Amino acid sequence: MDEPRRQHFPPTLNTWIGERLVGGTMGRGEINRHVMEAYEEPLRIYFLGSSWRTLGEPEEIVNGFLADRLDRAEFFTKWQASGKRLRHWLINALHFYLKEQWRKEHRHNAGRLDSGGDEDGPREIADPGIEDRVVDRTWARALVAAACRDAQTSCQADGLDDHWQLFIRHHLDGLPYRDCAAEFEVDPKRCAVMARTAAGRFREALQERLRQDGVSDAEFDEELMHLQEVIA
Repeated sequence: MDEPRRQHFPPTLNTWIGERLVGGTMGRGEINRHVMEAYEEPLRIYFLGSSWRTLGEPEEIVNGFLADRLDRAEFFTKWQASGKRLRHWLINALHFYLKEQWRKEHRHNAGRLDSGGDEDGPREIADPGIEDRVVDRTWARALVAAACRDAQTSCQADGLDDHWQLFIRHHLDGLPYRDCAAEFEVDPKRCAVMARTAAGRFREALQERLRQDGVSDAEFDEELMHLQEVIA
């Protein structure tokens, strides 16, 4: 019965992070830059929504956490073995980091830990699921924005900038194809083809970004539905 569960996440060993882990210092630098870009804001939101927020300024806390954990050689190999989405692994790691910081501050201020049963510091807010939903929503929005940048860059590199701009006008701005046709001076049927081309680039970019969070190709459609739910 355990075999399916073991097979659920091993593909992360061959995904974006797994490939870069074998790339030495340069690969690890790419991973760290990605994590700081994609997860700083969701982690800051998590921190601000918890009772740990009195520990310090959110930017200082989160940057300190990332600098500490991302410098650990085994941090991502432990994530791969955990079976968690990367964002949830980071939340758990941040929670432990906050406990560490609280203990350091407590020792500094009092010279010892209290004996009144508060050794673990402030409690998390009542419903941990709230934090997960907030982090998921913040992360999802950041991920979609990053995928848009990736897709736009891909289109521009191949001379398809008009395709991308038309895609934005139709899908983001809600402009009907007939109006897009007049604006871009192309046939309405051509509009649909151009938008589909750009949409394909966006889907590819989104899929690659999801791989970086530990989502296998087989799980992509399910995770995409989850993204739509949390953003809505």
